[in-house]
Amino acid sequence: FLYTTTNDGQSWERISPDLTYADPETLGETGGLITMDMNGPEIYATIFAVVPSRHDLDTIWAGSDDGRIHLTRDHGATWEEITPPDLPKFSRVSILEESPHRPGVLFAAANRYQVDDREPYVFRTLDYGASWTKIVEGIAPGHFARAVREDPVREGLLFLGTEHGVYASFDDGDRWMSLQKNLPDTPIRDLVVKDSDVVLGTHGRGFWILDDIEPLRQWDAAVPNATLKVFEPGRAVRGVQDAVIQYHLAEQVEKVVVEISDAAGNLVDRFEGTEPDFEAEPDFSWFRMRRSSVPTTGKGLNRFVWNGRYQGAVGFDGMILWSARAESGPKAPPGEYRVRVEAAGVSEETSLALIADPRFKGITTADLVEQFELASRIRDRTSEANEAVIRIRDVRLQLEDRLEGTGDQGIIADGGRLLQEMTEVEEALYQTKNRSNQDPLNFPIRLNNRLASLRRSVETGDAKPTDGAYAVFEELSGELEAHLARLSGLLGDRLDELNGRLTAAGAETVDAGRWREKQR
Repeated sequence: FLYTTTNDGQSWERISPDLTYADPETLGETGGLITMDMNGPEIYATIFAVVPSRHDLDTIWAGSDDGRIHLTRDHGATWEEITPPDLPKFSRVSILEESPHRPGVLFAAANRYQVDDREPYVFRTLDYGASWTKIVEGIAPGHFARAVREDPVREGLLFLGTEHGVYASFDDGDRWMSLQKNLPDTPIRDLVVKDSDVVLGTHGRGFWILDDIEPLRQWDAAVPNATLKVFEPGRAVRGVQDAVIQYHLAEQVEKVVVEISDAAGNLVDRFEGTEPDFEAEPDFSWFRMRRSSVPTTGKGLNRFVWNGRYQGAVGFDGMILWSARAESGPKAPPGEYRVRVEAAGVSEETSLALIADPRFKGITTADLVEQFELASRIRDRTSEANEAVIRIRDVRLQLEDRLEGTGDQGIIADGGRLLQEMTEVEEALYQTKNRSNQDPLNFPIRLNNRLASLRRSVETGDAKPTDGAYAVFEELSGELEAHLARLSGLLGDRLDELNGRLTAAGAETVDAGRWREKQR
């Protein structure tokens, strides 16, 4: 019988007659006369699957473990038996799945292994059970059905859990294909489509996730032969769930470029890859858990993961910072973004939604935009400090070469003083004694590290920046301005004067702007 409650289970009301066969032969003593094991595996006449309708409060579907399916459309006042004619008695109706897209459409997964029948029984009705179609083409013999679900996004995309693995169908179950890949051979007792993932519950092998099924939702017959097909990604969650950008290549290519832009068309970041993903394959057996942080170029499905951040600060070789990652850019604020993928002379664009963590309360989009803006200002100031170090080091290499090639003691003395003062600025900006990641424990933290650590602090969590963060930023910015002003004087009038003397001595001058070309 089926019962209902309207008070959280405090009391129950029966709303159905017996919806099973209730065959007396299946209702004897559990375990039989010998074992009396009280386990109940031989006992039938139980409602095994119940599905309240997504479309109508009064519509309920029910299936029994001895092979009957019933429907009520008036919340139990009347019931109609709608058992498929091809479903034998003593079949367990394991899962009923009403279509999330279409009223009156139901999928049923049933099995009969307990009566020595291991064939799959999967059915579909489009008219509230008035007629049924058996949908088992493509399912391997012996893979009896456990669970069937329809994708809540793409109508007609079904997933089927069986005794030996999982299948998918793009056409309402008319044809099935295996999605086994690296799954163990194990019973799939149930599955659910959550956002863009398929989650499997197995018997004895734990939970498994088919990660990000957007390509399945957007797949069509033209995809395999297209030079490039970019699939619209599922939404990303700021600071929680990265953006997975998936694209299909008909053939391996030399280079793939991925660009992320904001809604106004401003470039957020650009990524380039030249290596194939050797796990990529041209068909649906490719599904895997690997995620690449560099665009891959392999034939078949490729995945690139954007971490939801803008470009990081300028860095230099051997830079070691404590409690900071300057090369990691500010977290992008919530909003709409554009993704452009280019390969083999073809480019495609798609949209990407980045949302705030829905678990946070009291945090507004304006707060997160303010956090991003301050983090961006700190990043830019960090870049200025690091660029000054790069510039100093490039000038030092040139100047040491010029001094080594001249015999003018005046030039050598003045050049040496200039080198010393440049080094003082460099050592104020960066801890030049750092050689390993533990060295910052032994040597004082310098300005670029303090700036980068401030940004880490500002972006720890999602929230409006504190007044203290602004105060520290202004203090550090003031220090940076003083060092940059001193460096400007050293590489301005002081270097110009020295270059004049080098020219008079017939020596090559020092180019204080050469570092920019080297950076490009």
